Amino acid sequence: MSEEAIEQVAQPEAASMMETPSEVAQGGSGNEFLNMIPEELREHPSISPIKDVENLARSYVNAQRLIGADKIAMPVNPTDEDLDRIYDRLGRPEDPKGYGIEVDGNVITEEVATDYADIAHKLRLSPDQAKGILDYYKSSIEQSGAQSLELAEAAKEQTVESLRSEWGRAFDQKVEAAAKVAQEFADPEMFNITLSDGSKLGDNAEFIKAFAKIADFRQSVTSEDTVSENSRSMAMTPAHAKNEIESIMGDKTHPYWDKKSPAHSSAVEHMQGLMGMLHG
Repeated sequence: MSEEAIEQVAQPEAASMMETPSEVAQGGSGNEFLNMIPEELREHPSISPIKDVENLARSYVNAQRLIGADKIAMPVNPTDEDLDRIYDRLGRPEDPKGYGIEVDGNVITEEVATDYADIAHKLRLSPDQAKGILDYYKSSIEQSGAQSLELAEAAKEQTVESLRSEWGRAFDQKVEAAAKVAQEFADPEMFNITLSDGSKLGDNAEFIKAFAKIADFRQSVTSEDTVSENSRSMAMTPAHAKNEIESIMGDKTHPYWDKKSPAHSSAVEHMQGLMGMLHG
């Protein structure tokens, strides 16, 4: 027999050594254990991924673990009663008091604690979930409060700096006068109104200057002698001091210019005081 004929005979024998997928599923190489189970089970979807006895044993052990575990039935279209039973088993307290919300008297008051516990129970939260949300809320409020305090302090410092620059030596006197008028005519609660920049109304420069102007007006409507006396004793803003200096310098009949006048020495002293107020 020729070599070609021998080769043709050998080819079918080589092909017979190859296994089709169906042959493998029926217990071919690598799946010999399938021959040990009933035929009707071999094609089951849960069996097909298993390739050897070891994996079959692992699958069995895992299945036993699940069978022994406490399971919760999940309805297809759960009602509120179904959900209540499910979340009760997952850890929701029997009633809102079971959350044990701690009152700190600051962020968490008695009212806040009661309302929050009621809402948490309606939402079917577990104690850990309720605590996590409450901790986040407290942290946010505390951070916001700290930031507001920083903004208020910064605004207050800016107001003081602005008024000191504008009023010079008269700063303390004007602030005190403005405070007296405000306490007399304004509601104390007004001073604590929070503005858009986080500052308090009572620390606002324009608010303080408005009451300082009222104080100045009240001072101006007193008797002429009192005004004359107070004009020498009260501190002035640099702007006011400058105006009075210009008025005296432009009035050649003022005692400041007349060395023979009995009021000359007093006028010179007053001018020196004005210069000091002008230049700080």
